[in-house]
Amino acid sequence: MANIMKELKAEISRLARREITKELAGVKRIQAAQRGLIADLRRQLTAVQKETTMVKKAVPASELPVSAPAGDADLAGRFWISGKGVRALRKRLGLTQTEFAKLAGVSGQTVVNWESTKGKISIRRKETPGRLREIRKMNKRALRKLMPETAKKAAKPGRKPGRKPGRKPGRKPGRPAAKAATAAVQAG
Repeated sequence: MANIMKELKAEISRLARREITKELAGVKRIQAAQRGLIADLRRQLTAVQKETTMVKKAVPASELPVSAPAGDADLAGRFWISGKGVRALRKRLGLTQTEFAKLAGVSGQTVVNWESTKGKISIRRKETPGRLREIRKMNKRALRKLMPETAKKAAKPGRKPGRKPGRKPGRKPGRPAAKAATAAVQAG
């Protein structure tokens, strides 16, 4: 009985393989034709690239046409910035999120949302990309002229000498409060 089962399984698998090869024959033909077309396109591309390099070498640079600069309307459609870019721009200028929002003409929450966005940010207002483009061109000196209140913030007094920021007086560095308290109890 076991031999009959083995023979039956072998016959079924043989017939299944035959059916599969019949079905795949058409697909293999199409695939081979596509590969031939791809190879032809690659040959054409290399020929065109060689031809353009020869033309560039033959024509002096002074005779090449100069493309006209795109208008502001065209640039507004192409402008984009990422959340990381907004944050880096704001940090480079030394602005808070609220100050950056005032400068860009948006709300503070919008700047928070922009900075938390991964990838390209979405801008709803038509005038905002232009403002962001102008902010991107600024440096700190131009910003101080535009927003004098940020210049006052930038001139912060230095910290007190001998004290590190965030450290309470009388506590040794690297010792949490609980360890300091147990050390004081054991010493006393």
